[in-house]
Amino acid sequence: MPQGLSKLLSRKIILGTSIGVGLTFMLVGVIFWGGFNTAMEATNTMEFCIGCHEMKNNVYEEYTQTIHYNNRSGVQAVCSDCHVPREWTYKLIRKIQASKEVWGKITGKIDTREKFQEHRLEMAAREWSRMKGTNSRECRNCHDFNTMMPENQKPRARKQHMNAMKAGNTCIDCHKGIAHEAVHDQLSDEEMEALSAPNPELAIELPPQWVAFLEKEEEEKARKIAEQKAKAEAAKIAAAKAKAERDAKKAEQAAGAPMAAAPAGGSSFVDWSGVPAREITLFYPGEASMEWVLGGKHKTGKHGGGRAFKSGDRCADCHDEETADMGQKMVTGEKLEPNVIAGKRGAIPVTVKAAHDADNLYLRFEWPDTTESSGDKMDPANRIKIAFMLSTDAVEYADRAGCWGTCHADADSMPFDPEGQEVTKYLTESRTKIEVKGRRGKAMGGWDKRKTDEEIAAELDAGRFMDIIRYKVDEKKVENGAILADRLMDETPISMANAKLEDGVWVVEFKRPLKSDNKGDINLDMGQIYNFGFAIHDDYTNARYHHVSLGYKLGFDNFDVEVNAVQAEALAQAPAATAAASAPAAAPAAAPAAGGASDVDWSGVPVRDITLFYPGEASIEWTLGGKHKSGKHGGGRAFKSGDRCVDCHDEETADMGQKMVTGEKLEPSVIAGKRGAIPVGVQASHDGENLYLRFKWEDTSESSGNKMDPANRVKIAFMLSTDAVEYADRAGCWGTCHADADSMPFDPEGQQVTKYLTESRSKIEVKGRRGKAMGGWDKRKSDDEIKAELEAGRFMDIIRYKVDEQKLENGAILADRLMDETPISTANAKLEDGYWIVDFKRPLKSDNAGDVSLDLGQTYNFGFAIHDDYTNARYHHVSLGYKLGFDNFDVEVNAVGM
Repeated sequence: MPQGLSKLLSRKIILGTSIGVGLTFMLVGVIFWGGFNTAMEATNTMEFCIGCHEMKNNVYEEYTQTIHYNNRSGVQAVCSDCHVPREWTYKLIRKIQASKEVWGKITGKIDTREKFQEHRLEMAAREWSRMKGTNSRECRNCHDFNTMMPENQKPRARKQHMNAMKAGNTCIDCHKGIAHEAVHDQLSDEEMEALSAPNPELAIELPPQWVAFLEKEEEEKARKIAEQKAKAEAAKIAAAKAKAERDAKKAEQAAGAPMAAAPAGGSSFVDWSGVPAREITLFYPGEASMEWVLGGKHKTGKHGGGRAFKSGDRCADCHDEETADMGQKMVTGEKLEPNVIAGKRGAIPVTVKAAHDADNLYLRFEWPDTTESSGDKMDPANRIKIAFMLSTDAVEYADRAGCWGTCHADADSMPFDPEGQEVTKYLTESRTKIEVKGRRGKAMGGWDKRKTDEEIAAELDAGRFMDIIRYKVDEKKVENGAILADRLMDETPISMANAKLEDGVWVVEFKRPLKSDNKGDINLDMGQIYNFGFAIHDDYTNARYHHVSLGYKLGFDNFDVEVNAVQAEALAQAPAATAAASAPAAAPAAAPAAGGASDVDWSGVPVRDITLFYPGEASIEWTLGGKHKSGKHGGGRAFKSGDRCVDCHDEETADMGQKMVTGEKLEPSVIAGKRGAIPVGVQASHDGENLYLRFKWEDTSESSGNKMDPANRVKIAFMLSTDAVEYADRAGCWGTCHADADSMPFDPEGQQVTKYLTESRSKIEVKGRRGKAMGGWDKRKSDDEIKAELEAGRFMDIIRYKVDEQKLENGAILADRLMDETPISTANAKLEDGYWIVDFKRPLKSDNAGDVSLDLGQTYNFGFAIHDDYTNARYHHVSLGYKLGFDNFDVEVNAVGM
């Protein structure tokens, strides 16, 4: 060793220790520390954690069935991610604590499944306490309020997360049992409250993205309210004008002037054209009861929102946008339903309108008549029954649950239905006690805890009852009643109703006086708000086998409630409709216009709901992976590999349209007020010689800035093709839309470029590299080549109807969009109750070179688009590409034989 280095290592430093000795100790320390750390990290692995059968056969098996083990992103949380801190000090403390748990194995305390289960609650409570004490530190390594995007969460989760931030709750307060068998339901309410109590010291301000989301929601709400107010005001003006015209005619008649005969009273009580609609999805409830809502047990699980409900949250606050999903879980038996009925739908989308005049409340319900298979006809006399309930906040829970509070676990056909007893709906107010939890084998409910008649009469006098009105459609019978100790439907009828089934859609209307002398009726005050809910029994069902709504708020000229009754003009009724409380049967449908397609009986034709979306500057080049300044299409490779657009996007078209219509993606020219999507009901039928198509959608006015096509308020077009057209099997008519068409990003100045197909061009520039314009307008093939493509069937057949011009155009798309073929189809349109209905009749066979001759044994590529509000060019709403077939239930659009 060099002499200088030897002297350096021998030099004394702290406490007489030489540098050499110090370095030796440091090296030993590093080796020891590294070995210790490596050993400790080894105890963090999944393999180590499940090395004993107590862990592997119990909690590990449960964990493998949860989202922390398998999920769509492929990110897996292992044991240590949730149970071991990352910071060194806390990690060491946790390891020391865990050593105590090893003692349970060594001593045999938990060495069998039975022993493990016996001590599971104790062990779980210890872990809950630890996590609560650390503000769910390990949860927040992956899930943190500050990085959550509220718009990507379900309304229920979003609301509870906001509540947690404001109150000071931590993750484990609500998410017990998320990765292992739930045992927290063994705790009493008091224990749960203590374990889940908020800690004000943990409360935080809402992060910026949450504040921005709430502001955006408020802006959207204000915009919708402004639209509704404008519509309502326009309706008032129109109604006043109509009344003035009728009064003038009456004056002429009184003066002896000739007057046209008044039309017979129609089925509508009011002019609904200017009344805003509220879409409410009814859902199949299974054995859900008020007791279950409050936290009572069911063999398929507890209601996780029981505490939130009791704290004041309304059912609609958390579940309004997920009722269809809830109904599907119950109708299939996944939750709350032991008696699955094959083919029964989980949800019914209902369009609800409410109006009033000085004396009456009017309600209108519209929904698709999808046939179900209920096993048998439970109520053979009544194919359809529809009922609605009203109440004040005097009824417990009504402000949160609407009429749900009348449904108990011991009612007829419910889990605790007492043998030999008929138990109808009833309210908590009529019972001395309600068993909610069902502990120690007790039956849930309170059928046998009825108050005295005097006490019940006092509750009725205090307004603690539900007012119910029900209409039996086939019997044409309106029933008026109340629910308190029982459901009694024998009051003097004060209401009227009527119903019609037209084109596969039920429309039921009610007329209900605002004031009544019946004790079980609520007197409605226009300055007040009421709790409102409704239910539909269809397919001859009875008892709980219905579809129900959540609880909503109903008011009068009040745009802050969910169901707003606006002022409307009452229509004169024929004597049959006004003479009795039982409304008349629907009159036969009027004969269709000549040459139209309405001569089809649409009542038995299934409806396919397709949501059109605003596409912005999306083109087939962009679909294939071409650039756009707002981003590329991430699914380009999947599409080229064979995935259809609908495979990925069928359920998210509304979200896509919203992104584009607001300019977030693919749209540099935002049109204020334009809607991002149009939900359309599509029906298809055939008679062996013709294809019939029906499209129905809501006429929501837009503001397009100007009238691009002043002569045409509405244009609707559909296209058909075979798989001979490239990309048509995946994209439908999308392949006709190119980046260099008129109004698109690479629209060549001075050239008129319509839709065209790739087959008509010698080359298409897809990527737009090195500054090249995307598309292929200037790469047109020769006329002979294009003719050969046409003869080979490589073209799109298009049919378009211009509603105001009443003009039908027949054409084809190949090198251009040519609309000058001999028309082979007929069409008609009507605007009724705020909805457009357009029918097409198209022969299956045609001699035109640009028409696809349809074979009943084949399937075809199908897409359609709507231009509304006088728009033109790309400023329309379009569908994805779907498959159309004949009596083929494997396709999206099935034309059924008549």
